[in-house]
Amino acid sequence: MSSRLFCAIAALMLVALIVTPVQAGTTSVYTTDASFLAAAGGGLTFESFETATLSSSAVVSFPGGTFSCSGTSYCPGFFGISTDYADTGVQSVYFATPDTATFTFSSPIMDFGIAIGGAGDIATITLVASLSNGDSVNALTNYNGTSGVFTTNRQYFGVIDSAPFTSVTFTGSDSGDGIFFDSMSYGNGSGSSTPEPASLLLLGIGLAGVGARKWSKSRSAAR
Repeated sequence: MSSRLFCAIAALMLVALIVTPVQAGTTSVYTTDASFLAAAGGGLTFESFETATLSSSAVVSFPGGTFSCSGTSYCPGFFGISTDYADTGVQSVYFATPDTATFTFSSPIMDFGIAIGGAGDIATITLVASLSNGDSVNALTNYNGTSGVFTTNRQYFGVIDSAPFTSVTFTGSDSGDGIFFDSMSYGNGSGSSTPEPASLLLLGIGLAGVGARKWSKSRSAAR
C-alpha cells in the first residue's frame, strides 16, 4: 500500500468520526429521587436555583446552564424564577403549557433528574421530555394533579441515557398549566461510561498513528 493511499484512508476515517451525528441512545426513566440517584451513582451536580438569575425576558441562568421558554401563549409573561414555591430552598423555576421549556447545559450529560410541582391541576397532562440526542420520553403520562405545588402535588422525573445530551425540552399536552421545577440533579454519574465524540476522535487519531508506524516499519524492513 502506498503512503499516499494509506494517508487518504486515515483521513477518511477521521472525517467519518468528525461528521457522524450524535446518535440516540437507550433511556431509563425513574419516578423517584431515590431510584434515580441510586442508578446514576455519585458525581452529579445538584441545583436548587437559589442563585439563578433572570438574564433576559425568557432565559434564566444558573451555574452550568440555562432554563429558557419558547412560545407565545405565556412566556415571557408567565416564566422565570418563583419565590412563592420551592421544593428545596426558597426558589424554583417555572413555565406554562402549551409553551415549551428547555434546560440547556454547558457540557454533555447522561443523567438528568428533577422535581416537578403543580402539574396537571388544570387538566390531565402528558409531559414529554425531548433530549438533544434525539431521544424522547414521558416525564408524566396522563397525570391528574391536585392543588398545591411541591406539597400535595409533587412528582419526580429522572432519565439516564446511554448517549450524551446537552438539553432537555419539556412539552405539555394541556394548556394554561403552570409547571414548576426544582431540586435538579445532572451530570455524568459513576454509572455513566459511554465515550463522548471527542474521545472517539482521539481514539481514531491514535489508531491511524499506530497504523502509520507499522506501515513505515514494514516498508523499511522490506528494503
